[in-house]
Amino acid sequence: MKVEIDQKKMALAKMEAICSRREYCSADIRERLLKFSLPEGAVEEIVESLKRERYLDDGRYAAAYARDKSSLAGWGPRKIEFALKGKGIGSEIIAQALEEVDRGGARDRMQEVVLRKWSSLSKEEDVEKRRIKTIKFALGRGYSYEEVGPYVRSLR
Repeated sequence: MKVEIDQKKMALAKMEAICSRREYCSADIRERLLKFSLPEGAVEEIVESLKRERYLDDGRYAAAYARDKSSLAGWGPRKIEFALKGKGIGSEIIAQALEEVDRGGARDRMQEVVLRKWSSLSKEEDVEKRRIKTIKFALGRGYSYEEVGPYVRSLR
């Protein structure tokens, strides 16, 4: 029992240290805690303690993730949403995080991503095939057809 308590304290201290350096979500911390071979109840106690002490906040994590992926990686809202769902973040938190993404900046990044792809396909002589490939690429990046379609059709 004493060993379990010491192990739990050590795990909590380690998680506090890593959470103070950058944002993590609850699922990431649970996964890291598996390495400590703690009972399920202890894992949940540590996660709740981290949330109480504000080391861990899924909303804060989701907002930072959405901003980073949008501005740095050029991801669209759909791809960000799927990635956050994959990390176990709730739909309400995801919607709030996506609201914090700069819409004008996101549109500019979408245009930049599309133009880069369009340029890379310059050897494609069939303009319609080039458009289709560019649209598919942008959809894979998480942008909607409603955003991408008209913009790609305007390219020559």
